[in-house]
Amino acid sequence: MPGVVDFAEALTKAVDDSGLSLERIQHHLAARGMQVSLSTLSYWRRGRSRPERPESLKVVAALEELLHLDGGFLTDRLGDRRPRGRWVGQAMSLEDMWDSRATDLGEVISRIDRLQPTASTYLTVKDRQVIGPDRREVEMHCTGVVQALEDGVDRFLAIQLADAADLGVATIEAGAPCRLGRVRSEDATGFLVAEVLFDRVLRAGETALVDYTVRMRPGADSEVCDRRFLRPVGDYVLQIDFHPDAVPARCYRFARPSLHEPETALSDLWIGTTASTHIHVRNSKPGIYGVRWEWE
Repeated sequence: MPGVVDFAEALTKAVDDSGLSLERIQHHLAARGMQVSLSTLSYWRRGRSRPERPESLKVVAALEELLHLDGGFLTDRLGDRRPRGRWVGQAMSLEDMWDSRATDLGEVISRIDRLQPTASTYLTVKDRQVIGPDRREVEMHCTGVVQALEDGVDRFLAIQLADAADLGVATIEAGAPCRLGRVRSEDATGFLVAEVLFDRVLRAGETALVDYTVRMRPGADSEVCDRRFLRPVGDYVLQIDFHPDAVPARCYRFARPSLHEPETALSDLWIGTTASTHIHVRNSKPGIYGVRWEWE
């Protein structure tokens, strides 16, 4: 394919030349033990996302064989892993925080035409999770201070993933001084991705207040709440408010550098007379910080 240098263009031409539909390509890949969605293949063709995870790169190698291309023809056109700004060295990847679900998340994000991580970071953030009398999540109220890492930042992306037992994807509302921009959700993957817009455009180093509430649709007892940070955060507070009629038997905190590593910093938490508990994390590295509890 003379003159073809872009991965998306090369893949599109190879698929067209093969005469195979994306459904047939998906079927052939599945026969080789590789599960990839039609939407992923479509986004790769259109250049709205591209393979970066090791599992995805194996699919690309299989596509080269399936489409009768020279080995490395598609892979070589991926180039280096896409940078996402000068701040990228400080950030974790989506794969670190969401593991195999990162591809699904990337596809939802791509429909907003902005890629994570955005050019901002939390200086402080507080999450307040409310658990109802039926032991199920009611809502998460999030407030914080966000600092721009580059000029021109006017929003960030809020991400929520439904549990496997949930009845549907969560909903989101913004509080003053924020407002919602584009919101995308998918029942198939369980992801909610929403733009939370600041009240002004920030220059590098400037800050904005954020306020939003996520309301869940739980289908089973809740047992864990966590926050996933792609970059360092100065101050993080996670408060869990249990209903007085639904107080767990045990509650403990945990931390996890990424989904590829085990939970650490396990310690019991006291549940106070108001049926509430919390964790406070200062100057934390990127990672997952949360609270687990047991009902019996």
